[in-house]
Amino acid sequence: MTALVSWCFRRAGVVIVLWLVALGGLGAAALHAGPAFRDTVDLPAADSTAAANLLRATGAGGAGERVVVRSPDGPVDSGTGRARLDALAARLAAVPHVVSVDPPPGQVSADRRTAVLTVRFDAPAADLGQGTADALAAVVRDADGLTAGASGELAAMTAAAPDLGNAGIGLLAAAVVLLVAFGSLACVLLPVLTAAVSVGCALAAVTLVSHVMTVPEIGTEIAALLGLGVGVDYALFVLTRYRQGRRDGAEPAAALAVAAATSGRSVVFAGVTVCVSLAGMFTVGMPFLDGIAVAAAVSVLLTAFAALTLLPALLRLLAHRMSLRPEAGVAGWARLARSVTARPGPYTLAAVLVVAVLALPMTGLRLGVPDAALDPPGSVTRTAAELLEEGFGPGADAPLLVVGTGGGDAVGELREALLASAGVAPPAALPGGVWLLEVIPRTAPSDPATGELLASTRVMARVIGSPDAHVGGVVAARADFSAAITDRLPLFLAAVVGISILLLAWVFRSVLIPLTAALMNLLTAAATTGAVVFAFGAPIEPYLPVFLFAGLFGLSMDYEVFLIARIQEAWRRHGDTRAAIVDGVAATGRTITAAALIMALVFVSFAFVDARVVREAGVGLTVAVLLDAVVVRCVLVPAVMARLDAANWWFPGRKAVVTGEPAGSVR
Repeated sequence: MTALVSWCFRRAGVVIVLWLVALGGLGAAALHAGPAFRDTVDLPAADSTAAANLLRATGAGGAGERVVVRSPDGPVDSGTGRARLDALAARLAAVPHVVSVDPPPGQVSADRRTAVLTVRFDAPAADLGQGTADALAAVVRDADGLTAGASGELAAMTAAAPDLGNAGIGLLAAAVVLLVAFGSLACVLLPVLTAAVSVGCALAAVTLVSHVMTVPEIGTEIAALLGLGVGVDYALFVLTRYRQGRRDGAEPAAALAVAAATSGRSVVFAGVTVCVSLAGMFTVGMPFLDGIAVAAAVSVLLTAFAALTLLPALLRLLAHRMSLRPEAGVAGWARLARSVTARPGPYTLAAVLVVAVLALPMTGLRLGVPDAALDPPGSVTRTAAELLEEGFGPGADAPLLVVGTGGGDAVGELREALLASAGVAPPAALPGGVWLLEVIPRTAPSDPATGELLASTRVMARVIGSPDAHVGGVVAARADFSAAITDRLPLFLAAVVGISILLLAWVFRSVLIPLTAALMNLLTAAATTGAVVFAFGAPIEPYLPVFLFAGLFGLSMDYEVFLIARIQEAWRRHGDTRAAIVDGVAATGRTITAAALIMALVFVSFAFVDARVVREAGVGLTVAVLLDAVVVRCVLVPAVMARLDAANWWFPGRKAVVTGEPAGSVR
């Protein structure tokens, strides 16, 4: 580690050029190849997938989008409204891959103001791609005097395209915090430039990776969100230790060598821990989540590598401009640590109470994919949802498609049974002896009552209709997605927690430190989930808790490694645990809280993007890092360690105190 960092410091020009070449090369390759993001979820064993496959076998497997229009000044099926509708239908028929459009006026509402046209394509939405989705949305938006929206898988691909513009706002806010906290322009430029270059490389790399594995479009925002947050933090950890060495009188190269052996090593372990936590998402067994995990891990790894290579090179150029004024507030952090270690019981109780209050809304957690009514205002999907509800009722945007073979008269009996709880169209006969019933719920797509209707429909379809009957449609696919993730959550949680405990046990040669860290991270996860539920209500996207848990578990370990490494250094020098806690908190408290504030500012900038799940992730991670840095690492961890005292360092075969180890050793 020290050799790598020192070489980068000596060969600053070469390292900077290599990073710029990597940024330019990856960027050019990504622009040339273009993105190949896929937002489809593959659930081969799901009932909704079986229904889709059965429909596809009849030749009805192409995307079927519903275009909903409303006339503002009269009926849509006559006069001017009908002329406008005919013109829109003609333009829809000209969209690439469209094979048919319902003859206007299609399905018309009771007030004759709203009409629905079904547009059928020659392939499933996943195969048609973003270009076709954008072409459809462009025609719908230009409805020439009609209010129009689109509902379906293709339309959903246009609801919230990634917008990374807010990331710049987050970086600007982070720069202001760095300037105020450290009073040096160099301390602002170094972390921000390091994070910006590494995340730029990561986003280009993620675009290229999308050609070889399933990566959802939202993966770029997740990668930027995590990369910018941890990138600034990792650079700041190394920079802080370097400045401390310079203030102690060391030459730049010597100060950097110590920073590499201490904070640099902590950065490596922190980055690996984040990636290990993200890798836990692979236990869910969904390519959709695998793509998010890989995108985020690529970003974290590149930012950690940049903190150990690009930062030293930039430091060589800007070191002479860096302010080395003494850090303010060290005495205050020392007083806080002494107070916590003197009264660990009350501080532990207060910290746990704060976490419990934040976690309380978690009792209302309900997983599910929110319906289009929560999409960004002005999107074609939200417009369609509003028009469908206004013209045909709340369940018009949530049809259940019951399909099967055989059945005979039983299909009519099934329809009669379903009419008691929903609207049901007459049975439709499809090629190959397949029959279809379209069931329209009386409640909104995300209403729990719609989920109950789905469950009862599946039971009745098999008992009354035919044994091979299946229920599909968007609502059914979303419910199957939620169920698939929920079923695998225990394995995911066990994998992330277990591997993180083993990694920390190896890093710190301790049994209790990783166990208490895991427990505290579970508390933070509960508080974070509670905050998201409180801010956004139910339902919450089923994969969001998976990503939040993996992300915050890894990010929390950043501060854990940084803090415990300093405490362990002090403990090795004198063997007094409580004094070591005071030394460690005094040395890292200011940096940890400043880093958390910077990371929170980056995360919260993503709370204003169009994509709801990114807003949820931004708010959740903001709460997580602030809670973790202020309440957990600066209060709860010192209090618990003070209570455990010498037991913190127990490890099989280890002596109580090992002196004489080099500063910064984490073994």
